Amino acid sequence: MWLCPEPGMAEFRANGWKLAVTAEAANADGSRNSAIRMMVCRDGLVGASAQICLPGIELPAVSDSFIRGDAFHLSFAERPEHPIGLELVLLGIEADEDQLVFESVISINTLLLDSWPQLELRIGTGHPGQPRWGEVPLIVLDESDSVRWWYAQPRQSGLGASVATHLACEARDLGSLDPSLPLDSRRLRFFGDFLEKGVIRRISPWWVWSNGILPRATGDRVAAQLEARPLPLGG
Repeated sequence: MWLCPEPGMAEFRANGWKLAVTAEAANADGSRNSAIRMMVCRDGLVGASAQICLPGIELPAVSDSFIRGDAFHLSFAERPEHPIGLELVLLGIEADEDQLVFESVISINTLLLDSWPQLELRIGTGHPGQPRWGEVPLIVLDESDSVRWWYAQPRQSGLGASVATHLACEARDLGSLDPSLPLDSRRLRFFGDFLEKGVIRRISPWWVWSNGILPRATGDRVAAQLEARPLPLGG
């Protein structure tokens, strides 16, 4: 179930898993948002962290955050001083002893007449509460004509086994990937072409956190669920 202790923050707990979502502040006093951070913990495992950001772009203040059913909505509405906005919708799909599965819908739009924003997904390394970004490669675990899987499990020296992070993107999102980055990169970068005022760009990757590399049968089952989902509208 989801809990929303304060605006811009939420926690999901089920079957020993905990997912915490928060706007990550660029300044120590929280006066400026730089990204969205997700941290996942599991009993007996070192936590994992992930980041959603717009490289080089300061986010507006959180404009809305709420829980609707099994989904958490977090919005950074564009405004004149921060003309590029970001929205995240996280929908719980599955939580059992072995994995936590979430669908995400990530949207960007702008007030600018001429903009070229990019969206970046990163995995953290080091302590999950104070991660370092951009150091962990996302390794292509499996690839088909319709779905591509990435995998990352940062080594936590001396701390034992850690939560593994998997990302799955369907063909409609793969077309938005930055072609200049290698497949096994330290980040996934989407968009970057001209974004017209009033247009919304959207991707819907699925996140799977687990206690190890997903078995092929599990990956195939989750990929089939992803492909069967209609294009989310968000909002």
